[in-house]
Amino acid sequence: MHLIFYFSIMEDQSAWWFRFLRIALWALLGFLVFTGVFASGSAEVAAHGSSAFSLVSGVFMTLVMFLVITLVATEKVHRTLVVFFIAAGLLFLNYTFGFFVPALQFLSLDQAFASIDGEVIALLVAMMMIVWVLSQTRVFEWLAVKLFELSRGNIMILFFSFFFITAVLSAFLDNVTTIFLIVPVAVSISKIFEINPVRFVIPMIIASNLWGTATLIWDPPNIMIGSFSGLSFNAFITNLWFPVVVMSGIIALTLYMMMRWELSKAKKIENFDETLKVMKKQYRIKHKKLLISSLIVLALVIIFFFLHGFFHMPAAVPAIMWAALLMLIRDRLIRRKFGKCHESKEMMEQRIHETFSRDVEWLVIWFFVFLFMIVGAVEHTGLLNVVAEMIDKQFGDNLLMCAIAILWISAIFSAFLDNIPFTAVMLPVVATLIEWYTNAWVDATFLWWALAFGACLWGNGTIIGSSANLVAAGLLEKEKYHLSFMEYFKIGFPLMILQVAMATVAVYFMYLWTVS
Repeated sequence: MHLIFYFSIMEDQSAWWFRFLRIALWALLGFLVFTGVFASGSAEVAAHGSSAFSLVSGVFMTLVMFLVITLVATEKVHRTLVVFFIAAGLLFLNYTFGFFVPALQFLSLDQAFASIDGEVIALLVAMMMIVWVLSQTRVFEWLAVKLFELSRGNIMILFFSFFFITAVLSAFLDNVTTIFLIVPVAVSISKIFEINPVRFVIPMIIASNLWGTATLIWDPPNIMIGSFSGLSFNAFITNLWFPVVVMSGIIALTLYMMMRWELSKAKKIENFDETLKVMKKQYRIKHKKLLISSLIVLALVIIFFFLHGFFHMPAAVPAIMWAALLMLIRDRLIRRKFGKCHESKEMMEQRIHETFSRDVEWLVIWFFVFLFMIVGAVEHTGLLNVVAEMIDKQFGDNLLMCAIAILWISAIFSAFLDNIPFTAVMLPVVATLIEWYTNAWVDATFLWWALAFGACLWGNGTIIGSSANLVAAGLLEKEKYHLSFMEYFKIGFPLMILQVAMATVAVYFMYLWTVS
């Protein structure tokens, strides 16, 4: 009834995307309820210490997640306020009604704090600091001018250049860092051509998530899969690069066809040489010493990202370390320029205040915090474990169907929940299946690639499906542009279906290679 009410307040209910979303959401709800009914006979479902699965708890938290998705989609309330209220409501329910009815104890305060992924939060804050110090040097505008010069003002060349530059960066950097670097440049290019930056940034998000799938270290689910299975960096590249390259070409062409009409409205550059001359004069590099320092710090961050396997160091650690160093360097440069006068002290304090209050996108950070809490409540009910157990029971004796089930079910959950907890639940399930097939003299290692495809690619479906998506939305809001749930959904969701369909074909050929 809550869903019916919130759907009734949505505008433009006759639109195709509204009907598609409504059908998809109710279909997913029916699937989850069916899954709960089917698996409720299992007395115990172990999930990181969680209690036995309760059908009431599972269905209730499923409805809560649909309420979150619906409210975020309608945008009647800001998405951060939505997850704040829902998380607070779950905590309150746990300690009030849950005192009398234990089945309503979804989220205790300790569980809420434990469910927050501190590494993700720390990485986001540190990278926001580094990128916004870089932005003070106007290097992003300078890069935009350079790309404009190389393309000779051709918007089509720029579109494909940005897509594949983002893709390549995402193969060597984590998705969030790539988005931090590419979005400011894309916004600057959009302003030059007087087109909506939101529409120009969406393809960058999709490219980032797509290519983050191809490597071991740049998407959290892949990191978890590699750590659990012992698969190497080379194993990920060898098995995933070709499908990802093929998908990238098809997706890039599809995106261009979808956005061709809007790109055709870009400002025509009548006198290219004169325009370029004005732009070079207008967008000159500022604070060269700060720029050099920032680039050195960014290089150090990237180097230590690559060395994370050697030191067994989380990606957030070098980001925090070098962000702190950059803050000290900027402080020193300000003191050198203005000496020990009162003006120097005031400017230094103002810059520090801006970095920790304005430059860090706290709305994005708090959205992640409260969303982690809600997903933690879903995980605590044991619902994710029930789904994993259902895959094992229903498809475990058919290798191809098992791989396709892992791909699509992990994809569905990753689109509407965080992909990290579901990946964590699926790891032992996939490992057990692979071991069972290995004992039957069948190499089922490709089941790991099915899980990687599903967990990573489906993040392109909704704005809350991936960390990179939300970071991009936050960066756009900082520039006074709004990326809505539905605007992203209309482009991202159909392309996500296409990507997972192509991944299904890839998994099928992997299966043929296995049984041949």
